[in-house]
Amino acid sequence: MNAMTRLTGMNALRALALAASAGLAGCGFNGAENAEFGAHYTHPITVETGVSTLKVGVVPGQPGLAPSDRAAIESFAAAYRQRGQGALTISTPTGAPNSGAATVALSDVRDLLNENGVVASDLAYTPYRASGADASAPLILSFKHYVARPTACGNWTQDAAFDPSNGLMPNHGCATQNNLAAMVANPADLLGPRPMGPADPGRRNTVLEKYRAGEPTATTRGAQDSGAISEVSQ
Repeated sequence: MNAMTRLTGMNALRALALAASAGLAGCGFNGAENAEFGAHYTHPITVETGVSTLKVGVVPGQPGLAPSDRAAIESFAAAYRQRGQGALTISTPTGAPNSGAATVALSDVRDLLNENGVVASDLAYTPYRASGADASAPLILSFKHYVARPTACGNWTQDAAFDPSNGLMPNHGCATQNNLAAMVANPADLLGPRPMGPADPGRRNTVLEKYRAGEPTATTRGAQDSGAISEVSQ
């Protein structure tokens, strides 16, 4: 084989290698910029602030809260514990004929909230000016919370059957982002991680006492924690 033949053979190998690499390139994204366009970037979830409110009726001469109001306040307290941000504000009417009854109802509402896990340090108070003719001006409970707003889906403007660049479709990942926005229990988790909770001093003291006594500090495992296969079929 002379030098010319070897050179021709090497050129043929180079051509085959280039053709193979071009074919493989068709299976990937057309450029690094497309590879960086994740669904969180092309279809972001916007976290906005909303306000939840509850009006509690105040009737002069009524002993305590009505059963329907008690149930509503209990549900409102549960919602606040789950996703409330900042204080739970109680607005009381002033200038209304039932202002005195509102003061009495405020005490009942505060006690009921405390029974449902909303303590005094979670509460804030503010008055509001009510109409002098409104004999049933309510107490207004409110708190701020976060709302997840996804982008709209349905952009099918690009032909999926013909895309020489092999890029991302405009609708790529949109449904996943919408599902995430709908399922997240507290949209505040999309803004960043939650702070660590306090340590368990009781468990810590138990471990230290066992360590000082030379006993095993691990939690005792029962039969259900062994991971063994059930013997029912054996």
